[in-house]
Amino acid sequence: MPPALPPESSPAATSFRVGEVGAANAGEMRALFTSVFGKPMSEAFWNWKYRDGHSHCMGVWDGDTLVAHYGGVGTDVVYDGKTVNVVQIADVMVMPAARYAVRKHSPFFLATTHFIERYVGYGQTYVMGFGFPSDRHLHLAQRLGLYAPVGGMSELSLQRSDRRLSDRLLQTCTLTADNFSRHAAAIDKLWDSMQSSLPTAILVRKNAERIRHRYLLHPENHYHCLLWRHRLTGKPFALAVVKQEPARMLLMDVVAAAADFPKALRLVAHTMESGKDLPVVFWLSSAWTERLQLATLAVQSLPITTPANIHSKGPTPDELQDRWCLTAGDTDYL
Repeated sequence: MPPALPPESSPAATSFRVGEVGAANAGEMRALFTSVFGKPMSEAFWNWKYRDGHSHCMGVWDGDTLVAHYGGVGTDVVYDGKTVNVVQIADVMVMPAARYAVRKHSPFFLATTHFIERYVGYGQTYVMGFGFPSDRHLHLAQRLGLYAPVGGMSELSLQRSDRRLSDRLLQTCTLTADNFSRHAAAIDKLWDSMQSSLPTAILVRKNAERIRHRYLLHPENHYHCLLWRHRLTGKPFALAVVKQEPARMLLMDVVAAAADFPKALRLVAHTMESGKDLPVVFWLSSAWTERLQLATLAVQSLPITTPANIHSKGPTPDELQDRWCLTAGDTDYL
């Protein structure tokens, strides 16, 4: 493991201190978030995202002032047929006055390297990391030799079509906190089918426990959780989660066997466009639009790159290239 580099020799850097950010000093993190992004982060949202025992965050202080933050939300993924613990990088931010260009002893570099060296790689808490960095963040990390790109994201526009006869053999149920327990086993079956039908994909876990926490327990956002079952057998066909926004309906997640994705997206478009004059769009890792037989839809590249850690020893970019199968539901902010 490479040693941590000392703070850069500048008047502001001489007092840099690197340490953990947790429940005791989360208020400082949320104040920095407001300063950097111009909007507040509630205590409830911070607790929902970070305070579950699986997450870690690194901060850099200049004296008594938190000037940089690098957040990591622990989650499970299926990778080469095994469930492994990985980290989603979130809330990477530096106070504007502390952004010292692309220097290897800047607050950004210190926060990132301390986090990676302590937590990410073979034999560490998380085997690897992923995220949805801004272009600025990604380019900075690349120039510092911290990340390498291993994929991209696309936006698919779903088109409503007439219902087919086979669609009438399915019935739709809206999941809520009150009825969720009755459908949890069905969601787990769908998740098992999805895993087995996508053996080469790296998939964020989407079992019933994850769906409940991500969507039904979210402290601020409301989502439409739809479950389709076969009318005669009761067998689950697909789960879809949709977020209504002012200008669009964003399909956050689909849980279904790979062969059923095209039909599931058609059902979502038909259901969500009924009575609403809003487009329905789906975010998906670009490499999977053709593999899931979705290339016939209108596809537009998004300015979002999937990164891989190259600072510590873990899966290489070549091993990860175009294998992440991510959706909007895998973000921490939508």
